[in-house]
Order: sequence, then structure tokens, then C-alpha cells
Amino acid sequence: MRISPTIPSVAILAVEGCYVSCAAGFADVLQAANAHLRQQQGPGCRPFEWSFVSTQGGPVAASNGMHFESQPLGWRRRFDVVVAPTIHYPGFKPFVRFLDQQTAIYARLRSQWNAGAWIGANCTGTFMLAQSGLLDGRAATTTCWLDRQFRSRYPEVDLHYRSVLTETDRLVCAGATATYLLQAIRIVDRFMGPHIASQCAKSMLIDVSHTGHIPSLPLLTETKHADSIVERAQHWLQKNMARDITMSDLAREVAVSDCTLVRRFSAAVGQSPIGYLQAVRLEAARALLEAGDMTVQSVAAQVGYSDASSFSRLSRQDFGLSPGEYRRRFQGPGRS
Repeated sequence: MRISPTIPSVAILAVEGCYVSCAAGFADVLQAANAHLRQQQGPGCRPFEWSFVSTQGGPVAASNGMHFESQPLGWRRRFDVVVAPTIHYPGFKPFVRFLDQQTAIYARLRSQWNAGAWIGANCTGTFMLAQSGLLDGRAATTTCWLDRQFRSRYPEVDLHYRSVLTETDRLVCAGATATYLLQAIRIVDRFMGPHIASQCAKSMLIDVSHTGHIPSLPLLTETKHADSIVERAQHWLQKNMARDITMSDLAREVAVSDCTLVRRFSAAVGQSPIGYLQAVRLEAARALLEAGDMTVQSVAAQVGYSDASSFSRLSRQDFGLSPGEYRRRFQGPGRS
């Protein structure tokens, strides 16, 4: 635990398309922590101070159309904490374009971390932290519905996407959007101690016992891209997932070569056709396990796996539970 002898300074990144709730909400948690600190220690305390920062400064448009002012994130000033909030995800290709344009931010993140700052990232903001290279070889988490895209783009990162929060070498990652609250409490704990952190969490009704994502992901049928061939391939895979499918079958169906299909699929969706097919099969298996009383073997066959042991192995990797354990934990009400 670290209790800062000086006033802890926090930089909250304001990037185009960020979520106001995460950026401003993080500051709200710090404000609450300051109130508890002043009540406990009086006027001589050293509360948090924070700034909304961007590469150039000035007004920044958030994802919901709101604008808020920011200060320039210069090279000279050193912060104790820098936080990257959730960013709107408009689809894989435009999101990658956005990431590729943020080189100045990545350089500043590395500079701040090398100078001793803690770096936090939340939900899609974790992609920015990974893009900086700071997460290579280190544990991280991200929003569970983009874990495959994250793994594909940053294979050097030790991704624990079922964890709500990870902390390694002053790098704190949080999962889905609302987990910025847990991340903020962790920063309060590191700089003001567990007592203030606990008071802050209790007064704001932040459940710090929530440590894992519930393994219930949406069906991966996203087609927010402009590639009509890939969209046709996605729909065909969804309709025919129970079949024994080869890459050549799929390429023939959409009238392109195997290599062209893999290249275009990866560019549009962020994963291979076979990886996408496995994701769709496992999502369908989730629904069957939650809704009915089919045997594990029957569920496996229904979604395209003739070998129940292979299905169980893949389930453990993807769900974190065996098919039987998943059913017992998440089966709908009224069933046993």
C-alpha cells in the first residue's frame, strides 16, 4: 500500500468518443475520497487533484455529443496517475483506425509510467494501453465482448478477460464500462489507504466484492463493417454451424479464395473465420445449456461438435466452467 506524502495528481484522458460517465465518474470517486479524507484528517490533508487532458488541449467531443474542456498533456508535467476511460466502439475497422492515430498519447503514457506514474485503463480504453506496449508480457483485462479482438491484436499481453480488475507493475486494467468504479477505488486505496477507500466505496454503494465477469456474452453476430462478402460469410456460418465446415466450403459459398476470405474476414471482424465459427458455436451452446435439459453430448452435437470431450475442453477455455458446471450455475429459473 502507498499513502502519498504529496498531493496525488491524476490525469484523466479526454479523447474523441470517450464515455463521459467513465471520465467524469472517475473524478467523482476522487471527489468523494477527498471528502472522507478531509473529514478524517482536517485541513492539513493532501487530497487528490485531477485534470482532464488531451494531446492538444481544448474542447473534446464525448461519445454522447457532450463537449468538455481539457488541458494539454505535455511532456514536462508528471502525474501520479493517468487514466484512459472507455471509448465508443463503432466497429472493428474504424476502431483500429482510431487506435492507429493516437501515437502521441502512447508516447506520453510510456513517459509517465517510466517516471513512476500509475496507469489505468477501462473497457475499450485498455486497447490504448496495450497499443502503447506497456502491457506486453503483463496481465491485463478488457471488456469480455471484445476479448477475441484484443487477443488477436495484442498476443503478447497476458489477457485475463474474466477478471474485473488486474494490477501489475503500476498498470491497472478494468473490464466492462462500469468497472471504472472499482478501478477508482483501487487507486484511492493505493494513495490514501484502505480505510478511506472503504469509506468511499460504502458511501457510493460500490460493490468491491465483484471480482469476475459473469460468463454470459452476446451472440457474436456483429456486422458493423462494409464488407458484404464477410457479412455473407458470417450469416452462412451462423445458419450452418452444426455442419462439419472447412475453410474451402465457406470460401466456395461466398465465391472467393481461401486466402482472400481469411484476409478480408480478419480485417473486418478482427478474427479468423474458424475462430468466429467457434465463437458462434459456443454462444449457441451457452443458450442451450441455460434454457434446456439436453445432455452435454446432445448440446455438443447440436452446435457442431461430434466429440463431446473436445466440446468440454473448449467450454472450459471459453466459459471458465465445464458445460455441466455452467448449466448448474446459469440455468434459467424454474429448471433444475
